[in-house]
Amino acid sequence: MKNLKFTLLSLVVTLATISCTNDQATVDEQLVPEQTTESATARTVTQSLTSHVNTQSSTVTNTTNVENGMQFDFCFDFVYPVTLLYNNGTDVIVNGVDDLANIVASTTDALYITGIAFPFDVTSNGTVQTIKDEAEFQTLINSCDTDNDGTPNYQDADDDGDGIADVDEDVDGDGDYINDDTDGDGTPNYVDTDSDNDGASDSSEDANGDGDATNDDTDGDGTPDYLDTDSDNDGVDDANEDTNGDGDPSNDDTDGDGTPDYLDTDSDDDGIPDGEDSDSNGSGSDSDGGTTDNDGSDTDNDGSSTTGRNG
Repeated sequence: MKNLKFTLLSLVVTLATISCTNDQATVDEQLVPEQTTESATARTVTQSLTSHVNTQSSTVTNTTNVENGMQFDFCFDFVYPVTLLYNNGTDVIVNGVDDLANIVASTTDALYITGIAFPFDVTSNGTVQTIKDEAEFQTLINSCDTDNDGTPNYQDADDDGDGIADVDEDVDGDGDYINDDTDGDGTPNYVDTDSDNDGASDSSEDANGDGDATNDDTDGDGTPDYLDTDSDNDGVDDANEDTNGDGDPSNDDTDGDGTPDYLDTDSDDDGIPDGEDSDSNGSGSDSDGGTTDNDGSDTDNDGSSTTGRNG
């Protein structure tokens, strides 16, 4: 009888021990983050972002630049927190983009990120996805290819394929092209195929045809045509010289002289500069009450014909 009682007591203790152990295992899984592992992709991302920070810049500037770098160089954002691994074996929990910017800004040849804790979540193209391993992480960053030329943005010298090298789209000259957004549409020029939002793609504003739109300045005002909303300085915005209404002013040439209207100061070749011409597109209508502007008749309703002004 004593042996039976002892056996039952031992069984109860054993079951209780197993139960506690299982409960503890569940708690541990919930509290302890996944173990960090070496990740070449994590190093690639953080090393690339170092080009967008400056130890002399404000925290706000660095944070914005890193945030843009994540979005436009790699096409994703972390869902924080994430755990990164330094090359000295130290783990660091990153609670937001400010933390990430600080880590990137403090990266040196001696101290840098070499790993990350899998799995982790990211937002990409407006959806949340879980990255479970290194292969998925590598696929994620390689799929960010704005111009679809087969070279991911972080390795592409011309991300948007507009013929202008990314480094040459540093309009403000601060050494970082990621914070230059001429048309203020939220997309930096280096990944924007129409940087001034005039309807003409940057590549089509290469007027001299040398493959580089940065050296084309039709009106000589110091602003290249691809960043100039009135490239010929005729007082008519480039976007408004889209005569055929297809959204692209580069293919409109009213007078057929080989110069698109948005680069032609006299688009209808009537002898009157477009800025002074109420019928600059040669439509035959005259908003000032006269007849037409390109037929040599009375363009301003003053009783004098256009052709007779010079005697």
